Amino acid sequence: MSATKPKISVLIPVHNGAGMLRETVNSILNQTLTDFELLLLDDASEDGSDKVIQSFADSRIRRFRSNTNLGISAARNKLMGLAEGEYLAVLDHDDLSAPNRLEKQARLLDNNPEVAMVGSWGELFCARPPFPGFFGRLKQAFINLGWVWCQPEHPDIRDTLRGNPVMHSSSMLRRAALLRDNIAYNPDYSPAEDYDLCRQLLAAGWQLANIPEVLFYYHYHGRNYS
Repeated sequence: MSATKPKISVLIPVHNGAGMLRETVNSILNQTLTDFELLLLDDASEDGSDKVIQSFADSRIRRFRSNTNLGISAARNKLMGLAEGEYLAVLDHDDLSAPNRLEKQARLLDNNPEVAMVGSWGELFCARPPFPGFFGRLKQAFINLGWVWCQPEHPDIRDTLRGNPVMHSSSMLRRAALLRDNIAYNPDYSPAEDYDLCRQLLAAGWQLANIPEVLFYYHYHGRNYS
């Protein structure tokens, strides 16, 4: 890490994510924009996630561990408090980012100071079949078709009535907006803490945006909260 603060802090909370974590981390390390730090918080994993985290030698990585399970909202809040970047990019431990994700989202936030959160479209993928047997494979055939979630480009409060307006694992946040309005994840809403964060930002007068391109890949494995 350089002596100056990074442009972007990428925040990845990890709980029993060893199976996909290496691919997830590499999707960040291979970004076209390189001015970032990557914060990995092992939230009391029991599956060897810590070994995967320790295996990376990249100096942009900062590693943290909790010996007790904080839960997703508290883990996200802890990472936000540790971050030093102007923008905070969120990524779940089992999803992937397109190589130009950070570059395109940072450019949008640079050019639109009224926007506090930017996401993108997301494509569904399945690295390994989550369901056994013939009917499991049949189910996967209907699920894993490369479906693309096309979120509204300029979501407003009305869009929240139809669902989460920004797919959270695709999102980048303006840290100054969170600090100005004392906005954080509310554990009372877990695992819908991301939906509530959108509500808080809109209520505070900030705008949300989505880039109409596939910049992240949602890993469907049968154990997702979504």
